[in-house]
Amino acid sequence: MQKEGFVSLWVGNINSSKELDNLLKTSYKVDGDFIPSKFAHSFDIERYDDATREAEYYDDADNTLSGLLEDFSYDDIIIPKFSLVCGEHLNCHYNLVILLYNFKYEGVKKKTTVDTSELEFLDSVEYI
Repeated sequence: MQKEGFVSLWVGNINSSKELDNLLKTSYKVDGDFIPSKFAHSFDIERYDDATREAEYYDDADNTLSGLLEDFSYDDIIIPKFSLVCGEHLNCHYNLVILLYNFKYEGVKKKTTVDTSELEFLDSVEYI
């Protein structure tokens, strides 16, 4: 699913920034094997580059892509592109955004619940 020039977008609702950190936390077993984050595991993602991941928790939920994606990398490019494929106004208000750059999610799972957090994959677009 690693694919140069693409960015994949997830939105959701979560209780706090601490829960977001817990959702994205990766670790290793004693023998050195990688343990993916709860987020990655929930969407059957084996691995992604943490250096190209951006995520944000908002105190106030929003249903506009421009409001949710403002100030992320390449926002001037990705907001119009995601708005074209998803619509500017989403069906629900969300307070969580996760973007994986250089990644084109092609998994089957589109929605899931992790602990008390609800996550939804919206789409992938080219950003460069």
